[in-house]
Amino acid sequence: MITFKNKKILVTGASSGIGREVAIHLSELEAKVVLIARDEDRLKETISLMKEPKKHKYFCYDLENIDDISTLVTNCVGYNNLKFDGFVHCAGIPAVLPFKVLDYKKFEKVFKINTYSYLEIIKHLSKKQNSNDEASIIFLSSILEEYPKKAQIPYIMSKVSASNISKAISLKLQKRKIRVNSVLVGSVHTKMVEDTEKYRLLNNNIEKTNETKHKPTCKILSTREVSNMVMFLLSDSAKYIIGENYFIDGGIFI
Repeated sequence: MITFKNKKILVTGASSGIGREVAIHLSELEAKVVLIARDEDRLKETISLMKEPKKHKYFCYDLENIDDISTLVTNCVGYNNLKFDGFVHCAGIPAVLPFKVLDYKKFEKVFKINTYSYLEIIKHLSKKQNSNDEASIIFLSSILEEYPKKAQIPYIMSKVSASNISKAISLKLQKRKIRVNSVLVGSVHTKMVEDTEKYRLLNNNIEKTNETKHKPTCKILSTREVSNMVMFLLSDSAKYIIGENYFIDGGIFI
């Protein structure tokens, strides 16, 4: 049985969707969880849904602010003086934009939250004073890397950039046996996915179609199904899985 007793795990994007589910699931498996997101009310709601709420801590922070992430990590470690044993980057923003309206600023905003903040957290979290040896790092990516949709170029680029360097980061951190893996997720029942679909349909002025109707084995995933994969990769059961990209796509490629 997987357990994270006496383990401290950092989760970004913990105010909703997959990030919220991961935080709740970790609490059920005895972890001490540090939650990061922008919306304090939704963070408080997540905490209230967790096992032993007083055991966990949240920090309100906008990950677009890259320059102060070093201080953020220091504060996340310092509030109870315990080093981290894991990090799950669930934070992310969609970007459904026609190619003709793209510019540097639009790319920069998406990359700051989806990619740069992830790398900056790893840079500081992987220091000896901030993490224990054999820590595990998980990046939540998307099957759009392999199964792209129109008008999501910045989002896809930001996810590909981060997930495709898992091996390189793992090599850099191998002396401390810190491993980095990515989970490429299919369609999930989250508000972000629903809003992205609505926005895409509005901009293309077309009716919503059921993309899975010709694929009877394909299903929309629940957040718990995604979280199950994250728990495995965070755990000691996956200690020799290093620098890999794991698909959980609901059967979309069949």
